Amino acid sequence: MIFSRGNRWLGFDPEILFGTSRTSQRVTDRRAVPLCPTVSGIGPEPHSAIRHADTAVAGIAECTSAAEKEETDMPKISRAFFYLTELPIRWGRSLPEITGWALAGRLNIMVPIAPVQCGIERASGIVRVRAEDVARLFHPDHPINLSCAVIRILPPGALDPVYVTDPAGGIEVRLRDLMLDAEEVSDFEQINDLLGIGTRSIRKKAGGNSGQGRPAAYEWETMLVDVMIDISENGLPDKQDDFLKLILDWFTENSADGMVPEVSTVRKRYAPIWWRLQDRL
Repeated sequence: MIFSRGNRWLGFDPEILFGTSRTSQRVTDRRAVPLCPTVSGIGPEPHSAIRHADTAVAGIAECTSAAEKEETDMPKISRAFFYLTELPIRWGRSLPEITGWALAGRLNIMVPIAPVQCGIERASGIVRVRAEDVARLFHPDHPINLSCAVIRILPPGALDPVYVTDPAGGIEVRLRDLMLDAEEVSDFEQINDLLGIGTRSIRKKAGGNSGQGRPAAYEWETMLVDVMIDISENGLPDKQDDFLKLILDWFTENSADGMVPEVSTVRKRYAPIWWRLQDRL
């Protein structure tokens, strides 16, 4: 049998021809390529070789197209969190400027933690930390790899911090550990036009109803009117959490059935309102 590599013919191998070698087993498993006389001897039929090449190329193109379509059809999952250290590049602002907003209560800082003891309760997962408790990390002269101890945290759904009792020294936190909720980042960007695309209304309007599903169980509109009257008389709270407490206190005092909405629900609905009022009042 004649074998070729490129344009060079390698000659006749009787073992392969008569099936007495392992190589022949592999060869006989392949699709036979018709042979035809050539100037230098016997070789593959040119048209057949071209057909095989075209088939191979078409197969590769089909597989590539299918893979690209599958990748396009895959649902895009939005981010859940941003690291604080990502925002200077994203927003084109300095880290001290961004951390200044956090210290002013306009941004909520979070950190992932392993289980810790807070009195009789245990806390773990993503918890909020007060910006002032990690302010040392924001100082330009603070080494980026050094940590600071945090002794109080805000577990999910809490407006008041709880103190870490075990470990006794608190939680060691580094600058690279600090995160922000992606939805809050997006709302903050839109309100303050940090991406340079113009200010837009919030995606989810506070207290709004899309007209579908079950109507709201809480008197959001009545509450908002009373809270705005309180703000006009006493001023806007300096901290976002104090503004949310004002809303929760209203429900505690005025709910006929004693039902009070979850803190997370109030935060999602009305934290953007506090941001906008900060810019207007």
